[in-house]
Amino acid sequence: MMIVQVPIPSKVKVRKHLNADGLFSSLKKDFDKIPENRTGNAEIALSDALMSGFAMFSLKEPSFLAFDQKRKKENAIKRLFWPQNG
Repeated sequence: MMIVQVPIPSKVKVRKHLNADGLFSSLKKDFDKIPENRTGNAEIALSDALMSGFAMFSLKEPSFLAFDQKRKKENAIKRLFWPQNG
């Protein structure tokens, strides 16, 4: 049996596009390419609204309803155990 040694590169090549920051940056660039077709004076850029939607649905909850129900439950627990003074 012959053992072949594979040379190990001295520097590890980091793939910048294969991490969360790279994904978000790539997504933002793609969202920026979508034309703005809204009428009137929109206060929030379309790409920012799309990024917000992506953030909302990339959470650990399976749906917006599940996310909202969990948020309400957590707020109720905080009010119960940490009531505001006044």
